[in-house]
Amino acid sequence: MKPGAFGKYAVDYEMRVDYDRLRRERVERARAQINERGLGAILTWDEANIRYLTSYYVTTPMRASEMQAAFCTRNGEPHLFGGGTPSETERRMPWLNDRVHPSLGGPRLTAEDADDLMIARIVDAIAQLMAKYGVEKEPLGIDGSTLQMLFAEAFKKKGIEVVHGKPTMDEARLIKTADEIELMRITCANSEKAFAAIADAIRPGVRECDLVGIGIKALYEEGDDHTEDLVCCSGYNTNPYGWSFTDKPIRPGDLIYIDVDGASYQGYKSCVYRTFCCGKARSEQKDLYEECRAMLYAGMSAVREGATDFDVIEKWPESPSYWGYQSWAEVAPYAIAHGIGLTLHDRPLISPVKKLAGYPPTTLQAGMVIALETYAGHKGGADGVRLEENILVTEDGYELLTRWPIEELMECWLPYR
Repeated sequence: MKPGAFGKYAVDYEMRVDYDRLRRERVERARAQINERGLGAILTWDEANIRYLTSYYVTTPMRASEMQAAFCTRNGEPHLFGGGTPSETERRMPWLNDRVHPSLGGPRLTAEDADDLMIARIVDAIAQLMAKYGVEKEPLGIDGSTLQMLFAEAFKKKGIEVVHGKPTMDEARLIKTADEIELMRITCANSEKAFAAIADAIRPGVRECDLVGIGIKALYEEGDDHTEDLVCCSGYNTNPYGWSFTDKPIRPGDLIYIDVDGASYQGYKSCVYRTFCCGKARSEQKDLYEECRAMLYAGMSAVREGATDFDVIEKWPESPSYWGYQSWAEVAPYAIAHGIGLTLHDRPLISPVKKLAGYPPTTLQAGMVIALETYAGHKGGADGVRLEENILVTEDGYELLTRWPIEELMECWLPYR
């Protein structure tokens, strides 16, 4: 799917997101990884992987409960556990017909050993499904449970080998399909409405928390199904780098950086930093902004299929002393990149800390979506600037998914103009 057929709603005059194809291709990618890794099946409690396999949305209150799970074999269709009343879930999600089951767990399932009755119920149900699909003698990948060691022991008693399942699903989700990419274009567009609302609201006396509320309201108005708290730091809160917000009032001359992080449309996330100024910016603030922007785009210039994360890192400062610090641990997030998709931080992770730790380079592939972010602000300084772009890796470079203007520091609240 090429950019151009852009819109949020199904229409009869244009091909946009094809949800049947989206679901089919996600399951195909998952099954391919299950096969490639020599597994018989995957069992996951992770909310992003549940959505990837079934399209079921695990709401925020349920994410820590482990009441929902998805199961998929190398040769079958995915099953959903704990999607509410099975008949009602199947009515709304007919592609799961006869494969929705009541929850086998309870809120925040706890157990002291592998003989726990609740664990036994889950193990019995999964063992029966594995036998149904003829994979009961093959390894089972488990992902997203706080009790994986106990499950491994319990499945072993059933003669089923358990392995760590997260790498299987991480690899399946690494390369985005055409429909996933289109959804990520939409979620990045939604972030632009949040920035527009925030920029209009910046003025003396407005608090950081007010701007966060304004941004979140704009996102939900655009149909987002979830968002994390936005980051909003102003004035002295911008240096050293922080990622929260307070009730501090904005004052004339403050720099304000905003991160629309984890804003989710149909499950797909954006993560976008921009920096603003309340009123007219000083020359040194503009210089700091350009320093940050140049650092960001230097890293982006190395992105293309076949390049590695080390190629990106080499475009960034070689030493933490650049920011006035002695160790990378102090400035680990100052120049970083991460995959993004159904989670805010997907693979790959691109970080100088990772390279220093001795990890091998990761080759970038077309179809990866990456968020690159940089920070400029020197130790003891008055101001800090944070910027971030979301990009799609292509054969000859990248496609920019985020469009909010970044060329120069945006000055807001200018009554004298």
